[in-house]
Amino acid sequence: MKEKKRPLNDEIKASKVQVITDEWENLWEMSIDEAREKANSLGLDLMEIWQNWDVSILKMLDYGKFLYRQKKQDQKNKQKWKAPDLKNIRITFKIWDHDLEIRKKQAEKFASWGHPLKVSLMLRWRENHYENIASEKIQSFVASLEEVYKLEWQVKKNGNTFVAMMKPIK
Repeated sequence: MKEKKRPLNDEIKASKVQVITDEWENLWEMSIDEAREKANSLGLDLMEIWQNWDVSILKMLDYGKFLYRQKKQDQKNKQKWKAPDLKNIRITFKIWDHDLEIRKKQAEKFASWGHPLKVSLMLRWRENHYENIASEKIQSFVASLEEVYKLEWQVKKNGNTFVAMMKPIK
């Protein structure tokens, strides 16, 4: 949502104003002409911050610098709000060691990008009889990732699926 443009210099209609400097020092009440004169002598602009029926509050600042700082702050805030995606890695009960190494390299790549990771191992049909072996397999995989990820919560069994949530170590 865009903020509406605030009145500047000659666009300000108030007759009595209270002026504040760029460092937030209060210069008290004065007429708009005095304020414009003072701002022009310092090579600064007047921007209306608050408008009241009696007195308007103006800030004396360099408007170009103000816009630049505002733009930089918006960019920084936009970067902060970009949440990393949750990445999923599924391993199976019968996965081979080489395939586990490939999954481990994928997980390390995700960690370098700062993505959280969900590791799941789903048991099917007769594999459900070997829960202890499956649990050991996912535990060993999670342990192999300890240098790049930390376990958010322990491996849990939900139905016929083992799940581990991990966060990257920064």
